[in-house]
Amino acid sequence: MVHSIGLIGCGGIASAWIRAVAAEEDARIALAFDLSREAAEQRAAETGAEAVAALEQIWDRDDVNIVVIGTPTASHPELVEQAAQAGKHIMCEKPMALDLDACRRMIAAAEAAGVKLAIGHTLRFMGAFLTCRRLVADGAIGAPVSGSVDRMGTAAPHRAGVPQASRQWRDDPANTGGMALETFIHELDFARAVFGEVASICCEVAGGSEYDGLLSPQILQGLVKFESGALVTARTGSTVALPTRGYWIGGTEGGLYFSAWNGSVAHYRHDRDEPEQVPAVEGYAHQRELRDLLAAIATGSEPENSGVNGLKNVALGLGMYRSFETGRRVECVGGLPADLAGDYRNTRWW
Repeated sequence: MVHSIGLIGCGGIASAWIRAVAAEEDARIALAFDLSREAAEQRAAETGAEAVAALEQIWDRDDVNIVVIGTPTASHPELVEQAAQAGKHIMCEKPMALDLDACRRMIAAAEAAGVKLAIGHTLRFMGAFLTCRRLVADGAIGAPVSGSVDRMGTAAPHRAGVPQASRQWRDDPANTGGMALETFIHELDFARAVFGEVASICCEVAGGSEYDGLLSPQILQGLVKFESGALVTARTGSTVALPTRGYWIGGTEGGLYFSAWNGSVAHYRHDRDEPEQVPAVEGYAHQRELRDLLAAIATGSEPENSGVNGLKNVALGLGMYRSFETGRRVECVGGLPADLAGDYRNTRWW
């Protein structure tokens, strides 16, 4: 069958989904909606779709069986619930929602309607990340027992009292849930994909302190213990001029390292002096993600980026903030923080 897709949210991320859909012979974008009529019409012109003025025009179209939701995070729960009630399968951008109760409502709505819900954790499908996951699954390093996931950026010196450039809605944690949910949740998802269920979380946040008129860069750093016994350092933030981003996984028989998302993965072995450079899997990550959802629809299985997976990623991010707030380790049961209220939200950027 040919899947007809309604595009909800026509901002920057829409370009990625337009490219992914265009590469699939059995999918097309039929309708485009955005609060900005101009943005919807622009995306419609790019894809040959129809720009619509109201969401009801998507919900009421029987031929549209999938929606892609690329709107700010705070709007995700209501849109997912409406889409499910309209009988549409759903690809919703990350993070899933701002609190665990909202995530659970989204999952329940999809289950009640018998539709598939996927959350856009695209990084796990990207070249080096996917290659790394496959090497681990193939036993190339034995059992993974330690790791580090660093999404670090470089920054210019920042003077106290000078406002930083605005990223509009992303500047407000009420819209994003803060950095751990807005961007770093990709790395948290990757860590879970490799190491499994989270057992406990510790986290500290620093930065923004003044030194001779300059502000220190902000950084969030956590230690995540997994049920397998593996321990992973999770770090995001920035350093002044110093490039530090990189990802490594240590196993019982070797290790893996990479820094470029679509670059090669260095495979270290105890019996070799130099690592083997394993080329990254080629292809477009968003297309793999879309294909995974289409396969789930066809077979009745769950997509890899399921709603439950999205819930546990949000839980890990919120658990990091809760650990920082309380100064205590957050214990988890079944991958979810044991004592975290369902309506708990982060109210700070870091």
